[in-house]
Amino acid sequence: MSLLFELEQHQKLVVYEEGNQILAVRLPLRRGGEFRMRDGCLSDLTGVIYRGNIRLAWQSLEHHIILSGTEEQSDRIVLSDGYHVRQYGGLKLVTKDQGLWLLYSAKEPEKDVWHAYVQQMEEEMGEPQELPGTYEKRPVLQAVQEGGYTFLLVGAEGEEQLYQWEKTWILLAEENQEEKLLPGELQNQLDLRQAQLEEKDRQIAYIREEYEKLRQIALKLQEDGRRMKEYIGIKRKKEYPPESGS
Repeated sequence: MSLLFELEQHQKLVVYEEGNQILAVRLPLRRGGEFRMRDGCLSDLTGVIYRGNIRLAWQSLEHHIILSGTEEQSDRIVLSDGYHVRQYGGLKLVTKDQGLWLLYSAKEPEKDVWHAYVQQMEEEMGEPQELPGTYEKRPVLQAVQEGGYTFLLVGAEGEEQLYQWEKTWILLAEENQEEKLLPGELQNQLDLRQAQLEEKDRQIAYIREEYEKLRQIALKLQEDGRRMKEYIGIKRKKEYPPESGS
């Protein structure tokens, strides 16, 4: 999973998972632009900018759901599943009504049934609110914000339903219906938003590919430099052998 954040002074930050680490790259690329943010990440990296700060959520190797900032001392366990019974996943951080919310899915213990939830984070961490529906597999869970409204796309893949997120969940349309129940303008906005998200994913993939090329070039130059130093050292020893008895 890769995330792209727009920062001040036309800078960007790409945050991504690699192995069990969360890494970040500052753009434009410069020396020291890559740095490690966290170790021990299993999966489900998600993030937003909230009140001017980057906020991340991710699942640790111990199956804790961690809410993070850019500094490690800000890390906080918000959900815990040490025995991996509930199988938390599908994490999505969302900002709504000046609050920070976490969307996630979980399995009902001792049953092959999945549920989707939303829970407020930060100062007033609320109780989980269960979204409508139960599912045989982990459901798709996506938030879209347009025109001052927040919409949730929830459901089994190919059978998603679209809800308007208010104090209650207002069903607007089933994703697989041929005729949408949404007003034409709103549907156009949602389609445009989806296209923008897909374009951002392509940009992130391109940035990571270009960065990896530069990293490989740098590693090759380092290796060439090491070999050159070894060669020069060997040559000097041959040309200037140590004097006997010295």
